[in-house]
Amino acid sequence: MKHKRFLSRPLEALTWLAAILCVAGLVHLSTILVMPRIAPNTSFARIAALGPPNKLVLLPALEPGREILPFEDPATAIAACPYDLARGPVRLRGQLTTDALVLLSFHGRYGQTFYAMTDRSALRGRVDVVVATRDQLDDIEANDAEDELPQELRLESPARQGFILLRALAERPSLMGEARDRLSSLTCEG
Repeated sequence: MKHKRFLSRPLEALTWLAAILCVAGLVHLSTILVMPRIAPNTSFARIAALGPPNKLVLLPALEPGREILPFEDPATAIAACPYDLARGPVRLRGQLTTDALVLLSFHGRYGQTFYAMTDRSALRGRVDVVVATRDQLDDIEANDAEDELPQELRLESPARQGFILLRALAERPSLMGEARDRLSSLTCEG
């Protein structure tokens, strides 16, 4: 009898320890998953504060301690277009004339990336992207001519609000003005 009691105490302790670790793990994971939705200073909030929805805004030059977005490369010019699809689809378009790298990424309100592309995806240097909700895309497709292919890239946004980030690489600090001009040549309109 003493032998069984002697073994049961360590097993009870291990059971409690396992239960505590499971609960702590669940709390940790749920905190990580919920935090982007309840944090007040999200990427979308910082970008939306820079200008009106459906308009392209050049972000100021990166300075230590004054970054609008975390972990950005100081060798890139950055522009953003916060969008609100309640007013209708948003269209990003423009002509990219140089071979310098331009990156485009499309994000939902909580920062999740739902599409990314480079200037190499542009057709003959022309960028034309429509971001819309599923219902808006259905309306656009219903008005398409049957014998013609769409001339723009159509993306379904996972949320009504979100943002588009555009980054242009400046190979040298002296070329930062040219990188900013490449981004300024694009328009974002709703």
